[in-house]
Amino acid sequence: MFGYRCFLRIGSLEDASIKGLLTNGMELENCQYSFSQPIDSNGKAQGEVKGGRICMTFSNLPSDEITDWMLNPRKYKDGVIVIYGMNDEPLEKIIFTKAACTGLNLSYTRRGKSYAGTKITIHAQKLLVGSAVLENDWKNI
Repeated sequence: MFGYRCFLRIGSLEDASIKGLLTNGMELENCQYSFSQPIDSNGKAQGEVKGGRICMTFSNLPSDEITDWMLNPRKYKDGVIVIYGMNDEPLEKIIFTKAACTGLNLSYTRRGKSYAGTKITIHAQKLLVGSAVLENDWKNI
């Protein structure tokens, strides 16, 4: 049986335990992030690694905090995404800093166990995945 769970917490990163995330976080249905870099015609890496875009989907309506974050182009937030294994042990933490919410999509359907779903897209100035760090060179923030 597949037993992974993924949680998002915006703001304070003090308690990233499963109990703390259940209380003050959101369980995600889907989470995607990626990194890329340009290549030359021979397939050799030729440039700076880019990344920082994270797409997440969760059941329910967006909170006022998320809606306000989306509607304010100068609001940046820190947070963490934690993926837990079957025994509630953390398998991966993605820590983001200075992230802007750049997309919000709400869907409603009268099927399934959750009628409303929200997809948000954020772009982070800095990502920490395990011991790897990606820092985007943003100007004017």
